[in-house]
Amino acid sequence: MRGRSVFEYKLTNDSTTFLISSSLIKKERKDIATIIIIIFSASMVIILTIKLKIIPQWIDFLNQGNFLRIILYVLGVSFGLLIIGLLFRTILWLKYRPMTEGDVGEIEWPLISVIMPSYNESKFVLKAIDSVFRAEYPKDRLEVIAIDDGSDDGTYEQLKLAKKNYGDSLKVIRFNKNLGKRRALYSGLKLAKGEIIVTIDTDSVIAPNALKRIILPLLYDPEVGAVAGRVAVLNEKENILTRMLSVNYSISFDFGRAYQSVYGGVMVCPGALTAYRKSAIRPVLRDWVNQIFMGKPCIHGEDRHLTNLILKNGYLTKYQSNALVYTHIPPDLIQINKMYIRWTRSCLRESFVFLKYLLFDFKHKRRFISAFDFMLLNLLYPFHLMMSAIIIYSMFREPMFMIRQIIFLSLISLFSSLYYLWNERNFNFIYGIPYNLIVILFFWWIFPYSLLTINESSWLTR
Repeated sequence: MRGRSVFEYKLTNDSTTFLISSSLIKKERKDIATIIIIIFSASMVIILTIKLKIIPQWIDFLNQGNFLRIILYVLGVSFGLLIIGLLFRTILWLKYRPMTEGDVGEIEWPLISVIMPSYNESKFVLKAIDSVFRAEYPKDRLEVIAIDDGSDDGTYEQLKLAKKNYGDSLKVIRFNKNLGKRRALYSGLKLAKGEIIVTIDTDSVIAPNALKRIILPLLYDPEVGAVAGRVAVLNEKENILTRMLSVNYSISFDFGRAYQSVYGGVMVCPGALTAYRKSAIRPVLRDWVNQIFMGKPCIHGEDRHLTNLILKNGYLTKYQSNALVYTHIPPDLIQINKMYIRWTRSCLRESFVFLKYLLFDFKHKRRFISAFDFMLLNLLYPFHLMMSAIIIYSMFREPMFMIRQIIFLSLISLFSSLYYLWNERNFNFIYGIPYNLIVILFFWWIFPYSLLTINESSWLTR
């Protein structure tokens, strides 16, 4: 819930009405302030773009040589396609809303199996398991399977303590050595009795209503094969980097999955919190766990590949923004870089896999929308690389051009961060501005490096 901590506050009967009334007044005030800020910021972007003559400057700068002139045309076409893509995605996003229990009607809650793989998570695994058992879900309809993937830090001792607390409702599996998250999940999937499988990472905690909300689309529509939950940052206030990443999580993940959910094509159902229809994943489990790419077994990107297989077989994939999971993220720049390298390698690999499915064996009913969205999303990588290269090059050729572009990029970053402001009603959106500048100026190398090392299977952040 917006503006609250991980666990919901309990209101006493005497104060409930007053607190609800106060919160409504505050929300209305926040909405008015948010609308004013969005209108003002959007106007500033337009005015300063004209005043700073941004577009004529790009044209003049890139007309200084034949090679730069070619890049101008490529950038122009790419920018046009990206604007079309942004409009397309925004229209879909405006149509999105998460399902609630009222959409389904009277519910007989099914047996669900929650699978929780862990590796060296002794400091947090108990909190993660506790959050599942404290969830608002019938305890006789809940099975939890925790897997220790060869940890050497006392994780198994914590799992034994959890087993003592929760008895037969918790099953514990232990590997003698580290086999990887995919194998850990597979071992839990083979034992699971539930007709719905939910995966949760053990460096995360779920909101009390997350289990009920995450499975609603599966109960409502038999064509839905997987449902992604909303990933928020648990350690957001640790430092400025975690605050910036929190904004990025909301913009990149919440916005992206929301609009894709409208056409039933969420491309990444995250391991942190996803619900699967067991009958949708059972036929693909062997291919998934034994995935080979360029002659090597695939270690990371297991969530994206399982989503690919579900989409390939014609199931819809949805997103529930009201099913929250709070996860730890790396608090330092080195670990963040490693995380992004792993994500980018997985994304590139699975983009090749997805393209193959699209061309030859894709049964999804929204095939053409999926293909259009896929093309526009993958255009971002080379566009970002070209933009970064030109701005860095201009630092040596024409420094004033670079300074003006950084000002302009700050404005664009402000504009993109307004989604976070609108969605969260939280003025931390301002952290999105330095984050986007850091990505453009200092993270540009991650894409080419990941492409060149795409077959490297190291997890990096373990």
